[in-house]
Amino acid sequence: MTLVLTLRPGITERIDASAMATNSTCWVGRRRVSVGELFDVKGEPGPDVRITGDLRRVDGLGTGMSAGMLTIEGEAGRGVGHAMSGGTIDVTGSVGDGAGVAMSGGLLRIRGSAGDRLGAPLPGASRGMTGGEIIVRGNVGSGAATRVRRGLVIVGGNAGANAAHAMIAGTMLVAGRLGTGAGLWSKRGSVIALGGVEVPATYRYACTYRPPYVPVLLRYLQRMRGFTIDGRFASGRYKRWTGDVADVGKGEILEWTT
Repeated sequence: MTLVLTLRPGITERIDASAMATNSTCWVGRRRVSVGELFDVKGEPGPDVRITGDLRRVDGLGTGMSAGMLTIEGEAGRGVGHAMSGGTIDVTGSVGDGAGVAMSGGLLRIRGSAGDRLGAPLPGASRGMTGGEIIVRGNVGSGAATRVRRGLVIVGGNAGANAAHAMIAGTMLVAGRLGTGAGLWSKRGSVIALGGVEVPATYRYACTYRPPYVPVLLRYLQRMRGFTIDGRFASGRYKRWTGDVADVGKGEILEWTT
């Protein structure tokens, strides 16, 4: 049975739901309140949870999630999937800043857009996302995939400035256009740019070729994640740029050409 939580209408303050899964409480301002005071609850606790209502002011949904299925219907606030290590979070709308921050495993799927710092590190931390998958069908803000250590970040729309900043490893694919500063200070890892990218001056052109792992990745996304990208990107040629030569310089930007 699915546990269904419906946020009650009329709540105007921000809600911190980061502890909801562990002790069934939330913070509203400086007040600690039970889940039952904020949500109408139906069903029994189990691995499948669905949260509905106007969730734009609800932050931290899915924090620390390690297993199961969490469906968030509509839009959600900041910090969705913060530090999640397993399971699946499926958001039917858009989310605020900080989704997937410090994520180490599992699948975070956002069918709308996401704010800044998608999959980025906690303040002061040396690593962002260290595992798992983030798939966003819409656009993302600035700083997506900053300091990613491993994992997969897929963006169906455009990405804001400084995507994959200081990336340590992992893969980021952007179907739309990448903003300025993509891949700056990257050490390793791959940025796949399907819709255009302004390659930083600290990257060097290596070759134009058909990278064999790109069609494999696109087939995986279609078959396993229901995320379809035009077939021309699977058979096309890519300019390979290596960098950032101001750092280790073993990362790459693959820029689709034809």
